[in-house]
Amino acid sequence: MAFFTGRTGKLVFDGEKEVAKIRDWSIETSLELVSTNTIDSSFNTFEPGVVGATGSATLMYYRLENGEGTLLHQFTAVLNKIMKTETAGVTSGDRVKLQLNVGDADIDDIIFNAYITSASVSVSTGELSVVPFTFTVDGAFTDIIR
Repeated sequence: MAFFTGRTGKLVFDGEKEVAKIRDWSIETSLELVSTNTIDSSFNTFEPGVVGATGSATLMYYRLENGEGTLLHQFTAVLNKIMKTETAGVTSGDRVKLQLNVGDADIDDIIFNAYITSASVSVSTGELSVVPFTFTVDGAFTDIIR
């Protein structure tokens, strides 16, 4: 049996290239339950409702070196999906395809479309600068861990 550590984790952005220098990522899926209780119910009963997922990741504020741009995305690719200088703001064209990898095999992937819902740049004395962001999954997962 194989174990995995954070060293094997990756984040692929827009279905293309890995994001350079990622510190962590997480995803949480939740199910809304619809109550089927009636006035004479003694116990709660439910039917499954809508499934949704949200997640987060922390990228390092790292500028790509010469030649790395052909293999990796810089943190700015994520920021550009929510921090806008145009008056149109965020549109459906800013939806991204994200791929979270736990390990190196295809069976260790979680793939989905999402919107970046928040992003920040964090600077602190004695620490590396980071770019934490959150996302909300749009629709069903394209692929999940098998």
